[in-house]
Amino acid sequence: MINAGKSRIDRLRQDPAEKWEIPFTQKEGGSFYQGYSSYPTIPRRAEEIPAGAREALWESCGVDRLGQVFLVPWAVRPTGIRNQRVITPDSVLVIGAKAVGLWTDKPEPGVKAFLKIDDIAAMEDVTILLYGRLSFISSAERLSIRYNTVVREGLDPALFELRKRLSGPAQQVPRDPPDAPELPFKWNLLSLSARTRLAEDSSAAWRFASVPGMRGRAAARGQLLVLNPHELVFMRDPPESPGHFGEDSFIVSRARVTGARIEEDGLVVSAKGAQFPLPMALPLCEQAVRWLA
Repeated sequence: MINAGKSRIDRLRQDPAEKWEIPFTQKEGGSFYQGYSSYPTIPRRAEEIPAGAREALWESCGVDRLGQVFLVPWAVRPTGIRNQRVITPDSVLVIGAKAVGLWTDKPEPGVKAFLKIDDIAAMEDVTILLYGRLSFISSAERLSIRYNTVVREGLDPALFELRKRLSGPAQQVPRDPPDAPELPFKWNLLSLSARTRLAEDSSAAWRFASVPGMRGRAAARGQLLVLNPHELVFMRDPPESPGHFGEDSFIVSRARVTGARIEEDGLVVSAKGAQFPLPMALPLCEQAVRWLA
């Protein structure tokens, strides 16, 4: 069973290297620099996809259109662990009808992660200005990519298709109490959007909480918990962000949840053999346990 995350503040400030990333050196980093785009693209023609990635992932992932393919160029990024930096090689992410797969051209060309749709337990989705980190998680592995959010609008259709494939049958949504408080502007927009409801016209119940900033000095941070007919969505101000820029989201299909319990640091959700510790305010934890009971 995989423990899919930790709730400690120090972990939230870290973004550890993937097993397929390359240790940064001036020699290696300099050799990558020439001629590479600074942001991801969705290919316009199949020929733009490396041949090895097409052969390895096209059929196995169930690709039926180019909008399910996400080309992520090389990048040098910090891990948040001392002064460590790593090189993320040129990558191809495929979000298909059958599976999600990741191919990279280094250290040697090949598939580095492959998750069948039936095995995916949850998704994590972090966006902070131009920084994006997207994770697909099963009981055995986590497939994560970092990308420039310039391409996010083109990625969203494939992500929503995947969420619908993961969702299972619609379930009942409880009515909100008539005295529910008004949400702050940012969170009100998000509570009405497809990012939390899966479809904008879908019914949803929500709860909101403000928690103190890290170490008690920063401004309070918002947390939004949403239950739609298919999913539980937990969204909060990213702890990595010095302001309230962006969102840190956890998305799990209600049909895949097998348990939820409250612990000292928040809520632990079990789904498809994986456990997800979520640093959630106690009132939201209590509500989530009632919803998922």
